[in-house]
Amino acid sequence: MSRRKLVELIPHFTSSVKIFEERNWVIVNGMNWYYRRIGESDDYPGTIIRQELPLLVTTEVSLVDPSDNKITKVVWRYTEDGEKVRVSSRTGRIIPVPAAANETYDYKVKSAYLEGDKDTKSDVVEKVTFQPELKTFDMDVMKSMGIEEDRTPKKSYWY
Repeated sequence: MSRRKLVELIPHFTSSVKIFEERNWVIVNGMNWYYRRIGESDDYPGTIIRQELPLLVTTEVSLVDPSDNKITKVVWRYTEDGEKVRVSSRTGRIIPVPAAANETYDYKVKSAYLEGDKDTKSDVVEKVTFQPELKTFDMDVMKSMGIEEDRTPKKSYWY
């Protein structure tokens, strides 16, 4: 699915954007384009059209720092309250995550989601069923079968 949005690319410049969330692509009018010729034949030269190419969100699109409207890299940090936030690495200012980032096809707000008959119940999902231990797979199998290891391994040297 694609959606059209208005996005601020450079201060005081807005353009129409197509977003392809499943591919992490953004197509912006007037950016990253090339000319291509269509309908060319022996007796007709064809028509030249301009076509935009997608930008990869993870590498070719940057966030804008709200304090000075310049592009910046972002790091994730925790506040004193334990909330995970985006912080501009250049100025240290918090960059808020838009509310639309939490929307999915199933719900607009997490608190409004209703569990259905085929959903796994939340208390089952939150139950801890695995306790990590410092053992190998062989040691775990031997313990479950009641086998006691009384041999001492031969020393090995790795150079």
